[in-house]
Amino acid sequence: MRFHSFLIKYGEIGIKGKNRYLFEDALVRQIRFALKDVDGEFNVHKAQGRVYVDCEGEYDYEETVESLKRVFGIVGICPVVRLQDNGFETGSCKSTSCKEVKRTG
Repeated sequence: MRFHSFLIKYGEIGIKGKNRYLFEDALVRQIRFALKDVDGEFNVHKAQGRVYVDCEGEYDYEETVESLKRVFGIVGICPVVRLQDNGFETGSCKSTSCKEVKRTG
């Protein structure tokens, strides 16, 4: 199965108050920066309080996950598959084995 997107779980950013969007925007910028040298084309965006990384075309799965693991603030990386319903993209995602980020050093 080929994963088309990643659901990014973040830590304490979620408990911020009225300026939470500033921290989410900073995380999105850091994710884009981390993925700029990875083979493939990526679209990083926020939707309904979540951060997604959509992978367009071919990409290196392992290299992508390793690059995301190094971004400060990420606590989980969940590969997801975009589902379609009657030929229309529903926008819903099904999580399939979330990988918790384990940092060394």
